[in-house]
Amino acid sequence: MASPMEDDDTIGLSHIWSDSRSESTTTRRTGAGDSAANGSTVPPLPPIAASIDVDTGRKQAESEGSSDEDASYMGSHNRSESMVPLRRIRSSQEALLDEGSDMDVITGWLYNGPLQRAKYEDFSTIDWIHDSTRWRHSAASARRQGGGGRGSSRVSGLVEAAKPWVVLAAVGFTMGLLATCISVATQWLIDIKSGHCRTGFYLNRRFCCWNADDICMDWESWSEWLHVRWAWADWLLQYVVFMATGVVFAGASTYLVTEYAPYAAGQGIAEIKTIMSGFMMRKFLGARTLCIKCVGVALSVASGLSLGKEGTMVHIACCCCNVYTRLFGSLRANEVRRRELLSAASAAGISVAFGAPIAGVLFSLEQVSYYFTAKTMWRSLFCAAAAAVTLKFFNPFRTGKLVPFQVTYDRTWDLFELWFFLLIGVISGVVGTLQNRLALYLMEFRQRSALKTFARGEVVVTALATAAISYLSVYLRADAVTLVSNLFTECSAQLDDAGLCSADDRASNAAALLVTSAVRVVLTSVACGLAVPVGMFLPSMATGASIGRAIGMLIQTLHEHHPAWRLFSACKPDVPCITPGVYALVGAASMLSSTTRMTVTVVVIMFELTDALIYVLPIMLAVTVSKAVADAAAKDGYFEAIINLHGYPFLAADQEYVLRGTSDELMIRASEMAVLCAAGETLDSVAALLARCSYSGFPIVKSTRTMALVGYISRADVLLVVGRAQVSSMYTGRSLCCLGRANGNQEPPVVDFRPWIDFAPITIFHASDLNLVAEMFRQLGVRYVLAAHQGMLLGIITKKDIVRAVRMQSRNNFGKPTLSGLFSDCLARTLPASLTSSGEGHYVGRRDPNESPHLQLQLQNQQTSRHLQQIRGLGILSPD
Repeated sequence: MASPMEDDDTIGLSHIWSDSRSESTTTRRTGAGDSAANGSTVPPLPPIAASIDVDTGRKQAESEGSSDEDASYMGSHNRSESMVPLRRIRSSQEALLDEGSDMDVITGWLYNGPLQRAKYEDFSTIDWIHDSTRWRHSAASARRQGGGGRGSSRVSGLVEAAKPWVVLAAVGFTMGLLATCISVATQWLIDIKSGHCRTGFYLNRRFCCWNADDICMDWESWSEWLHVRWAWADWLLQYVVFMATGVVFAGASTYLVTEYAPYAAGQGIAEIKTIMSGFMMRKFLGARTLCIKCVGVALSVASGLSLGKEGTMVHIACCCCNVYTRLFGSLRANEVRRRELLSAASAAGISVAFGAPIAGVLFSLEQVSYYFTAKTMWRSLFCAAAAAVTLKFFNPFRTGKLVPFQVTYDRTWDLFELWFFLLIGVISGVVGTLQNRLALYLMEFRQRSALKTFARGEVVVTALATAAISYLSVYLRADAVTLVSNLFTECSAQLDDAGLCSADDRASNAAALLVTSAVRVVLTSVACGLAVPVGMFLPSMATGASIGRAIGMLIQTLHEHHPAWRLFSACKPDVPCITPGVYALVGAASMLSSTTRMTVTVVVIMFELTDALIYVLPIMLAVTVSKAVADAAAKDGYFEAIINLHGYPFLAADQEYVLRGTSDELMIRASEMAVLCAAGETLDSVAALLARCSYSGFPIVKSTRTMALVGYISRADVLLVVGRAQVSSMYTGRSLCCLGRANGNQEPPVVDFRPWIDFAPITIFHASDLNLVAEMFRQLGVRYVLAAHQGMLLGIITKKDIVRAVRMQSRNNFGKPTLSGLFSDCLARTLPASLTSSGEGHYVGRRDPNESPHLQLQLQNQQTSRHLQQIRGLGILSPD
């Protein structure tokens, strides 16, 4: 197993899960420094009016632990005190001058305060507990130190409390405006493929023919504009223009994405779920990504590719929220608060995509959010409502509807129809699973093949092929919004688009819908992995609506030809009994549920689209059956499968798993780790360790002889302190580094690392159950835990190790040793240490000639015991 220090998520934490005995107990001690906000770089020499007095508690802790050389050094495993006391003292510069301290103010303890953090690196994991604790302490400090009286404190508190609401209100208004612009621009680009408006080139076909009754004389096709008289030439010209404009739009979209904002490609919901769990993906929610996503999604949808813009609205909403949080320093500096706002902002995306603000709140709860608190629900509702009101105000479709496919039905349904609704659910579950598997297979094939180097060419070729196929069928040629709107709508004398209501052509139309739904599944699967902004919500709904409408039309035909059947005994004579539009609605909901694994959100979306409570029951039953069938075929939905495909460190909050074994079977042993010694390190030695090792963090031990755990520091923090010390004129390469208790024998100047050290990392007993460890990672949001026994460091487990174990378990190969692994383990213990260890020694980057024989024996016994268990598991040796 690779060393976990190579993982990007091993950044220092400010909490401890101590298990010095066989039982697991939880204690918490957090550095309360509020002088620098997490997630932002520490300024070189900012003036600080007040700092935190931690010397009293620190000296007491050191005096309690000074008698024991090993485990009691930390002094925090068995103490009930968990919080460093806070009190206002003089400025740090004055304290340093008065006390004659030898520590430099650039890296000093008093100047920076305890438990600082460097800026989070890209593709790393945030410290949930540290950020949330820091925010609580900052809020409490602001209330205590109002600076001008009680009234001033209240005003500042109200201003701080109003910042999240201002951000969410701005997000709601912006999303309503952007949704209006994207919808109008997309529809104009779609219509320009077939012709233009004589009265105004900027008008799409709907607005150009707004006052026309039957025939629109203001809309002119390209063949009419070129005065083409032959029918075959008219068809051929429109066919060529349709393909050419589709290729141009798709090429422009992929050029913008690949050249300026690669993160704008795809739907973005899988990455947002990962970001919500604490993962850092810089530039994914940036302003450039926002701009390219808005322009690119209009071009890609208009190109004719089988995709929609609804899914991308969630990414756009989160981008808006991230941009607005940069305006406020307190929100920008705290990643936990930012993620709370991102959860609320995601509701606005669904609100404007489907005109369903309540469904947006449920979407944030069911699909996106990792930690969904009560205040997040209230904020989500506010943001979704603000977006819906703004969209209603702009009224982009001039119909009073938030989306074009909002429909109303004036008929009810009968009990016998439930069997057909359940049948639609089963079919949609199977088709949705096939679509997901085909899309993921094609994505994986792109990653393995040379297609990944020809992203633009692939998009152009796919757009050309899609346009060539789609133009041949009226159901594929129409965009997804228009098709879904027609399929949902009831038949009437005034509306008969594409012959859906023709009784004579009903059988042929039903067959055409089934064939085009199969073709759309393939086209959607191909389009999902292209380098353009992609949304698969509406194409999936279009596929399900086509299947449902076809089944509804067949049942309607049976009822008209055999009204006396017992099956139709509940139908009244001379009254339409079957409404095919309802079947399309049920099919769309079932298909969307089978692909995304959403349930309540889908039901509420359809309820808000129809404004009819009477259809909730059939939709609920069909969605339940569809999800059950899809779960039986594949465990993960579309977004979770993408997360697994890209290897994102994501542990689903609702994921069920049972891991076998204990932590010592999964942890990376101390012998494979690079460690820092609390005493004896110099600036040159630390810099050399950074140059030699690319690990993302380093445990700190008292010495490699005892391996007594002192704390943990991340690579980013080490780089920050070393970089500052190297540019300072008062340090040399031989300057000693303070990585633990201040030593009076250290000659000044001393580089003080203590403000950036986590002296209370989460530790577990080395034989803890893996399920307990996994729950710690999932519920607490930690990035690593250290395995220890009586204060002695034995190993480390990172979040990626747990994710790897869960995924291996899902493939049914976790805990099964391989012959090559057993041979390597035997070889490593049989050969001399000089042949199996690195040139620098057993501890990577460290070699202590007086290494503890007790530690060597203990590690060897653990390895031998584990190896014998694996041998017996293979049946090579008997238990005796």
